[in-house]
This record gives sequence, structure tokens and C-alpha cells, in this order.
Amino acid sequence: MQDKNTSPRSTEHGARSTEFVFGRRPVLEALRAGSRIFHKLWIEEGTQGTEEILKLARDRGIPIERAHRGDLNKRVGGNHQGFLAQASGTSFHDLEGFLTQLPESAPAMIVALDEIQDPQNVGAILRSAGFFGVSGAIVPRWRSAPVGETAARVSSGAIDHVPLVRVTNLAAAVLTLKEAGFEVVGTDMEGSPLEEHKPTTRTVLVFGNEGEGIRRLVRERCDKLLKITGGGPVQSLNVGAAAAIFLHHFCRSVGSQPT
Repeated sequence: MQDKNTSPRSTEHGARSTEFVFGRRPVLEALRAGSRIFHKLWIEEGTQGTEEILKLARDRGIPIERAHRGDLNKRVGGNHQGFLAQASGTSFHDLEGFLTQLPESAPAMIVALDEIQDPQNVGAILRSAGFFGVSGAIVPRWRSAPVGETAARVSSGAIDHVPLVRVTNLAAAVLTLKEAGFEVVGTDMEGSPLEEHKPTTRTVLVFGNEGEGIRRLVRERCDKLLKITGGGPVQSLNVGAAAAIFLHHFCRSVGSQPT
């Protein structure tokens, strides 16, 4: 559902000027996406399967340096799989500008993260969003996990393909999205069963905080509340796992509708 003609993200005031991108897939996808400025690429000596990354880096004139594992570990604490890049930081759209880039009649799916605290959950949701081709992801400016190095690694590079929108007030943003023709669906354990809902072609899925769920005002402004029904003794799912199930249901249903 993602509009491939969306322009590169504009760097928001106050965003970090540089950050590390590490891991084979995150580095590769960041190079493919072309939305970051790369300052340097380090590759561990003896690392195999470097051909595509090396070609993309050389084509863009990025300085490349071979390094020892210990040197890379000191920079990012491991989990780099032999690949580490220093690049421009994560950047964001503003909501109004993002909405003007979406064709009015085209299907669109947006995820909104309401004060999710764990950057690994943010990364997992963005990975699912990238897999299903969502149009964008909305994150609040305050009281949320940073969308940076950890989220980028966990997203396995999806963070560089999903347009990110930062808002100051998610409750106000929900009203703006409704005015733009989106049905806003909150994920909530008190909602109706997910399998009984027929998605519209333009939807915003709101995922809440790991402990408290969606905040009251955001919850009240949702058009509908939905839940995943289970059958086991465990009462709930991790928000990252729940997001994958919701996105599968919505994207499959909308994708199967006649155009």
C-alpha cells in the first residue's frame, strides 16, 4: 500500500545529525533506500557476502574501511554481523505534508504508536509495517521510545523504507486523519473481535503502550476498537506480535477487495 513516489524524508529540527546503522540487513536496506547520507562504512575483516553492500557503497562514493571485530564491538556493543555504518540520523515527515503526498482515492494503511516505550517493540512493528507495505508510521514526539539505532536494527532495515511521521499530539493527529478520510481503529482488549471487522481501504491502526494500552483521549477518538481473540491461558500478546496479526488481517482484506 506504500506510495513508492513519496519524496525522501525531511530531517526534523532537533533530530540527531548522525547515528550508527549496523547489521547486514539494516546497512543493505539503508543503502538501497537512499534516504540517508553515509559518512563511512566499516566491514569486519574476513566477513563473507559483502558484494552487494560494497557495490552500493562504492557507487555512492562512501569511504570503506576494514576493521577488527573488537573495534566494531566497542562502537555498538556487538550485533553488527560485521557491518557498521555512520550515517545521517533518522528523519521524519510532518503530518500535513505526508498526507498531501497520499493519493486521495488510493488504499492506504498507517500505523500509529501511542507512547510505546521499548525500542525493540518499535523496531518489530516497523519491520511488519515494511513487510506489509504500509503507507507510513506515526510516532509521538514525547514519552515514546527513540526511533534510532536499536529500532533500526530490530526492524531489519524496514525503518528506511517506511515513511515516518512525528507528531506532538497524537489525539489531535487522529482528528486530522479522520478528516482526511481514514477510519481510525484502536487495538484494545475491550474491543470487538478482529475477525468480525471488515476493513475499509483507508485505515489507521493505533497500537498502545506496553503496560497501559492506548491513552484515554486517543481511545475515545478512535472509530472502532478491536481485539485479537485467543484460546490459551495467556491473556495478551506482545505489542510487536499483535501488530503483525492486525496488519496481516487488514492488508489481506483490503488487498482482496475489487478495485
